[in-house]
Amino acid sequence: MQGPLGEVTENAPEAVVAFTSSQRVEHGVPHRVSCRVAGVSEAWFHTWRRRPDEPTKREARRARPEERIIHFFTGSGGTYGSPRTT
Repeated sequence: MQGPLGEVTENAPEAVVAFTSSQRVEHGVPHRVSCRVAGVSEAWFHTWRRRPDEPTKREARRARPEERIIHFFTGSGGTYGSPRTT
């Protein structure tokens, strides 16, 4: 997702949610308008606004293998490819 705010939507979605929420509270700008300016959909905004602070079960489950793959890849000096790490 690449909007007028650049890579902010990918790297710090919390910043986009905070920006959109603050525009509504401080200036009375509807979420629809702020989302359009930020280059995100309203559905994306509402999903991230309700997102829990802790990772979801799925995110935690997916992070475990990623950590192990990184461990083995760096342990091999960066020479192991996908067939050897799996």
